[in-house]
Amino acid sequence: MKKLLVSSVAALALTSSALIAEESGTFVGVGIGYGSTTLKLSSNVLGETENIKNTKSGLNYGIIAGYKQFFTESFGLRYYGNIDMSSATIESQAYNTLNYGVNVDALYNFVTSADMDFGVFLGIGLGANSWSGEGINDAKSVPAAAGKKATTTGFDAALNVGLRGVFAKAHGIELAARVPFVKTTLFDINVTDVSVKATIHRTYNVGLRYTFGF
Repeated sequence: MKKLLVSSVAALALTSSALIAEESGTFVGVGIGYGSTTLKLSSNVLGETENIKNTKSGLNYGIIAGYKQFFTESFGLRYYGNIDMSSATIESQAYNTLNYGVNVDALYNFVTSADMDFGVFLGIGLGANSWSGEGINDAKSVPAAAGKKATTTGFDAALNVGLRGVFAKAHGIELAARVPFVKTTLFDINVTDVSVKATIHRTYNVGLRYTFGF
């Protein structure tokens, strides 16, 4: 009888634990944030060097969709794709970014209950940035004068980090930050006695995200 009682208590404990832990499953999300864009122009004309750097901020909107997989009550991974649109105005010209890629985040919940889970995430994203807008259109004219084309799409790699809470098992709120590592080189021209190079990149993005789990 004692052995049966111990087994029953253990089984109930495991069942209760499974019920209060965040579960694996698919999810979607939408977010809004704020971040900055940096444009840098370097030139050397007849030995005279000039470097111009402009950083401006603007809003960011995005969607995500993927799958989260928990290996214990507290630890898991999530795999998802993202599409984000951001814009910044530099010297009265718009610079728009379309970011798209795939991501893997490690998830750790340090608070787990029947009504709420709360934790952190840390991961990496890989993808691309496509640039557009008035500023990019003007930038295209510089390499065109030398018979070349500007590059408006570049590789993207970024760090994902933030806080997350899940309520009623399906609804999630996240405070998310994304820090890109890679700059897009719009053009890099070297002709006789003249060299001109322009790079652009998102320096950071911080925002709120709502997720829904299925």
